[in-house]
Amino acid sequence: MSQGSFGPVYLGAAPVDIDILQRMKNGQSYIGCIRELQVNNNELSILEEAVRGKNIVNCDVSICDYHPCKNGATCVSDTESWFCECPRLYNGKLCQFSGCEGNPCGHGATCMLKASGDPVCLCPYGRTGVLCDDAVNITLPHFSGMDEFGFTSFLAYSTIQNISFSYEFRLKFTLADRDSATKDNLIFFTGQKGQGLKGDDFLVLGLRNGSVVYSFNLGSGTTVILSEPLDLVLKVHVIHLGRSLKTGWLKVDNQRNKTSTSTGTLMGLNVFSQFYVGGYREYTPELLPNGARFSDGFQGCIYELKVRAGKDRVFRAPGIPEGHPNAGRSVGQCGDAPCSKMNCRNGGTCVEKASTVYCRCAPSWKGAFCMETVTVCDPEHKPPHQCAPGAPCIPLPEGYTCHCPLGTTGIHCKKALNISDSSFRSNESSWMAFNPFNIRHKTHIRLQFLPRSPGGILFYTAQQLSPRSGDFLSIGLVHGFVQLRYNLGDTTVVLQTVKGVDKSGRIWHLVEAGRIGNEGYLALDGVNVTRLASVGMTALDTKTHFFVGGMPNLNDVNAMAVEHEPMGFDGCIREVVINDFELELTKKGAIDGNNVGDCDGTACGYKTCENRGNCSVVSADTISCTCPSLWAGNNCEISVFCLNHQCKGASVCIPDPASASYSCACPLEYAGVHCQHQITLSTAKFTGNSYAKYRDPLYLKRDLRFTSISLNITTSEAEGLVLWMGKAEDEDNDYLAIGISNGHLKVAINLGERVALPFTFHNTSLCCDRWHFVSIHQNQTAIIVQHNGEKILFQDLDPQKRYVALNYGGICYFGGFELPRKVKSITAGLFTRGLEKTEHNHEREKTGAVSQTSGSFEEQALELSKEGKMQAISDSMSGCHQDGQILVPRGLLDYRPRLLLLPLLI
Repeated sequence: MSQGSFGPVYLGAAPVDIDILQRMKNGQSYIGCIRELQVNNNELSILEEAVRGKNIVNCDVSICDYHPCKNGATCVSDTESWFCECPRLYNGKLCQFSGCEGNPCGHGATCMLKASGDPVCLCPYGRTGVLCDDAVNITLPHFSGMDEFGFTSFLAYSTIQNISFSYEFRLKFTLADRDSATKDNLIFFTGQKGQGLKGDDFLVLGLRNGSVVYSFNLGSGTTVILSEPLDLVLKVHVIHLGRSLKTGWLKVDNQRNKTSTSTGTLMGLNVFSQFYVGGYREYTPELLPNGARFSDGFQGCIYELKVRAGKDRVFRAPGIPEGHPNAGRSVGQCGDAPCSKMNCRNGGTCVEKASTVYCRCAPSWKGAFCMETVTVCDPEHKPPHQCAPGAPCIPLPEGYTCHCPLGTTGIHCKKALNISDSSFRSNESSWMAFNPFNIRHKTHIRLQFLPRSPGGILFYTAQQLSPRSGDFLSIGLVHGFVQLRYNLGDTTVVLQTVKGVDKSGRIWHLVEAGRIGNEGYLALDGVNVTRLASVGMTALDTKTHFFVGGMPNLNDVNAMAVEHEPMGFDGCIREVVINDFELELTKKGAIDGNNVGDCDGTACGYKTCENRGNCSVVSADTISCTCPSLWAGNNCEISVFCLNHQCKGASVCIPDPASASYSCACPLEYAGVHCQHQITLSTAKFTGNSYAKYRDPLYLKRDLRFTSISLNITTSEAEGLVLWMGKAEDEDNDYLAIGISNGHLKVAINLGERVALPFTFHNTSLCCDRWHFVSIHQNQTAIIVQHNGEKILFQDLDPQKRYVALNYGGICYFGGFELPRKVKSITAGLFTRGLEKTEHNHEREKTGAVSQTSGSFEEQALELSKEGKMQAISDSMSGCHQDGQILVPRGLLDYRPRLLLLPLLI
């Protein structure tokens, strides 16, 4: 009826005021480490859930035991230190960065990748070198224009004040060359928004086709002043420009002064951006306003740049403090040669973009200093590899191979492949990966396979991908025998079949393996091996994908999950069912995979023809199914009894081979032999295959710490599920369940981590076709159960109140679950079948809506109807009777709160 409760649990020792310690002889405190604690199948977090303690420190465990390294890196430690050995293309202390993800460049540099994947650091203002670690004092800034990555070198100064109505600029510069430096190059820019919007105010100076271009926009159109072509014999060019109200002027070197006046009535220049010199912060020219766009940045050195604005009579360098930029990129000191400090090896050439410097490697070499050999799979290899996009290229001592993604095949993975029965090859890293789901408390796996070798991984999942993964479960072949191995956090359990498999590649075998808690079982073709439960951990905590046929990296397999070195499976697999959920072994069903072929190379597979139909290949693209005598259809999916059924609308045809006929399972609000009548119900009848699913529209508004359920029920059967309040998607979902077990009322509730066992009330009897009234009230962890007005249970499920809310997801099932979901499987054996009512007359009992008389929370009766978000189906051929009259003709349809099931949810 109930369980006893104990006082506090103490670990290691107990306070001195505990009486029993004073009576214990040789009672010494424990010295050592404890990291996992489980009480009554409930795992407790030792530190987080402890109420009090004393003198507890961290256990001296190697940091590598916590698996800190990422991306398949290897953790190496000794008594004083540890480090991660990173695989190629990863870096960082934990190998957590890939390429530029972790930005190996220093001092805020912009990291870009060369075609080889090697990083290049675009240095910020005041820095130079391969990683921008070297400081550089810039007195005469050198700009390099746009680099191969699409960025310009630039300096950004604070907004220049008081230039709205008048300003003057003086500029002296030298050009890097006579061609690219004068083609289409931005010298300086400031704008209103700089987002390419038409009509933005801006001021810009640049070079185009050998001439100086000065443009400004006051909001009424762009004014352009164009100089004569520059005299490129001059080494230093001097520019003087300005504007007063609407009139602007430009003087270049010894050329005559040019002026132009803005159109419109606007006279003020309203700009708020920083003052950019040499280029722009982002890509040029996309983010510059119309009329201010140049395709490249300035190339050369600027010796002097000064401005005076408004009433200021003195020319000053831009910036605050004067002459100091806010930011910059790839700007060097004029006259410096960063490449003089670079030593590019193996024929590599040094590239310098002002302060940015890197090596451009010769063919067959790569790396920061061109000291690494280019493999045949590297992007820069000539000729490039032929693997299809998305197919990884794997270098070999002689050439390379392509790892084909799911749905592709061929030498270069360029042929499409339809997988009907998956085929794996141990020498080609074959595997499939599937999204995991909860298998924590129980794991039941059914797997059909055809082996071509005596070893290999059939199935694997673990807590993490690492040789020290923590919890794991694996099924594999060892010397021709099937092994099940699992570890729940303490010891590794190993079960091996009595007989071996046929390795010729001609015989399909069936493996059924799994565990409930730490009790395991393994069967090959019906021959069973078991391992009884023992004291220890009972929960399997896995977070990786479910892997079938192998692993992406066999080094990630836990060393205890295999007897020898891990290897992939060689053969075919055509069925994998985990906890009654079948994995779809196809490109569509898997989330990832490599080098998976089709077992016989045809479109015929294990389930191509359903119901044991025989599949035959007609042509390359056509198959044919030869169906058994009772099945028809292109894939033998239709019972011959349903070939010409007359079930109407959304009803479902249910074949009945015993009577060589069929019945119709009617949807909500329809009844009749063929579901042809639309009706309204007041009392719902369930027939074992019926169900009603209710979605609570007020779920998100309810206080889930308080729940009340009240219902009337009558049945003549000794077993059946009446109500399942919960999502029923996962074994650890919260639920509240009511049903009948051996004629007695049975109630089960889970508020989290299975904190309560089911209660079967043997002093109750739900027999004899009489109406019974059942109510359940949950107040956090306190549960009250009443039967026909009598209180039969009052218990606190968890005095510690670890879980206090019933998170049922707003879903209620009545009488069963959707076809073909099985009650026994969904409820983990709590109930074996759906609710059923046989044909009997019932004692008439007038029962109105049940109301709650205590508590201070809102009541809501569930209206089991179409408007109440109810979906239901039944294959019932008759209705519930009351005093010999049919109240509900044929089927489970509408349901109003009047007689049978009347729940109240809070």
